[in-house]
Amino acid sequence: MTLALLRSDLDDRLQTAVLLVAAFFCSLAITSLLWRWLGARMARDRWVRPNYRGQPVVAVGGLLTVAASIIVTIAVTAALVIIEPGGHGVWAVAVGDRHFVLDRSPEPAAIAGGIAALMLLAGLGWLGYRDDTRGAIEHQDSLGGFAGHLRLSWQYRRLTTGAQKALGGLAVALGAVQLATWADPSDWFSTAASPPWSIVTLLRGALIVALAANLANLLDRVPGRATKAALAWWLVALVPAAIAASCSPGCFTQGPDAADWGVWAAGAVGASAGLLRGELTEEHMQGDTGVNPLGAMLGMATVAVYSAGVEWVVLAVLAVLNLASERWSFSRIIDAVPPLRWLDRLGSPYR
Repeated sequence: MTLALLRSDLDDRLQTAVLLVAAFFCSLAITSLLWRWLGARMARDRWVRPNYRGQPVVAVGGLLTVAASIIVTIAVTAALVIIEPGGHGVWAVAVGDRHFVLDRSPEPAAIAGGIAALMLLAGLGWLGYRDDTRGAIEHQDSLGGFAGHLRLSWQYRRLTTGAQKALGGLAVALGAVQLATWADPSDWFSTAASPPWSIVTLLRGALIVALAANLANLLDRVPGRATKAALAWWLVALVPAAIAASCSPGCFTQGPDAADWGVWAAGAVGASAGLLRGELTEEHMQGDTGVNPLGAMLGMATVAVYSAGVEWVVLAVLAVLNLASERWSFSRIIDAVPPLRWLDRLGSPYR
């Protein structure tokens, strides 16, 4: 019996590892091919902006990363539905004084998670694209950060595209976290004294997703920085936890799709890595179109994989970093720390 359980755990870990690697490299390959085929056609006036050195580059390369991420997310979701074991889970649902029993197979968890991932990719990608293409004048007048957009919104008596992106991103994050949590109804309803789901859980998760998306945007000031940070986040925090959660639910996770979210995040990170070479040579930049969905996917995966205690720590760190950016420059801080400066400039011929 012990050997059988060990073998089953090893099989689950291997399956998750294979999906992580496949999603990452498939997404990387798709993005690379898309840039090779469409890169020249993307050099339109409305899509070209000066970069940090004043050089004109394609500013919405993130369109390709979002497209590749969506393709891989759909493929991964289909694969998860096919390979997940059969059987049914039973949850007791209490509505007032009445009790109901829900009987569901594991497949809806993967489907709901896949739809939530698509919501983040499409929703944050669209909001970022609007800001990239319509917010150039506002960005020139902005004092920087969310506070600057709020001041401009008050000055213009309308929401700037940056403010729309922030508020819309939070709304999309709320919807995605809600849907992903619904993948396990026991997170919504429970007869226990302390139910595992609450409005606090929903808001905490949504704030992590929204702040992670904004942090990726804040890091996207020089070529490759946001992608390098995303790679580090995925490799260090998500890959080991996703593999462990695939065979020992409860150690990390609060839902049945913890390992799945590591794989969905792999698609987003791989897509960003597929444009890294061209980004470092300053042929293009992802812009908000690409980095906002990237950060949101990493945040959502963190919410799915880790426990509530870890989420509070992540939320605190993200909040501090986002608030600190309103006052201090990340570029100056990175340049002042030699190891960070080396990593930040690695692969870039112009820095």
